[in-house]
Amino acid sequence: MTNSNLVEISRAQLAGIQLLVSQIDRAASDKLVEMILQANKVFVTGQGRSGLIAQCLSTRLAQMGFNVHIPGLATCQRIEKPDLLIAISCSGTTITTIELAKTSRNSGAKVAVITALNKSPLAELATHIVLIPSDNEDIKARCKYIIGPNNNTLFEETALLYVDAMVCILLQRKGISEDVISQRHTNLE
Repeated sequence: MTNSNLVEISRAQLAGIQLLVSQIDRAASDKLVEMILQANKVFVTGQGRSGLIAQCLSTRLAQMGFNVHIPGLATCQRIEKPDLLIAISCSGTTITTIELAKTSRNSGAKVAVITALNKSPLAELATHIVLIPSDNEDIKARCKYIIGPNNNTLFEETALLYVDAMVCILLQRKGISEDVISQRHTNLE
C-alpha cells in the first residue's frame, strides 16, 4: 500500500464492490425479499462489523413497520415457526451467530444467511443462502486494498450496500413511501 492515496484506494474499493455485486445471485436475493415479506417476525444478527450491518438492516425494517428484533437485546421476542432469522457473517464461523441459527432452526424458524462462504458451519444451518463471494480467488486477485481474512472489508462494504438495496426493493414491494421511513426515524437521538 505504499505511495497510495485516499482517492486511489476508494476507487479500488468501489471497483471491488461493483465486481462483488455483479456476482450476487439475483434469484437468491429475490427469495430473501420474499422470505422477509412472508415472515411473522424478522430477527437480524451478526457479530462485529457484520453486526453493525445487521443493525442497519433491522433499523430500516423497523422503520418500514416490520416486526423486527435483534437477538441479545432485552426487547427481543421469542423466535417461532413463522419467523425468519437473517444472519450476516463473512466467514460463517462466528460461534454466537451459529448458536443463534441453531436455536432458530430448533424453534422451526427459517434461517437466511448472508455470507462469503457457502461451505461453513453457519451455511449448513441455513434455509437459504445469499453469497457475497469475497473469498473467491479471482476476486481476491482483482481487489488490491482489502483488509481481513476472506476479504472481510470488501464483504462488509458490499453487504451494507446490498441490504440498503434490499430495503429499496422492500419499500417498492410494500408500496411504502420513503417519507414513512423519515416519519418513523427516531427522535430520541
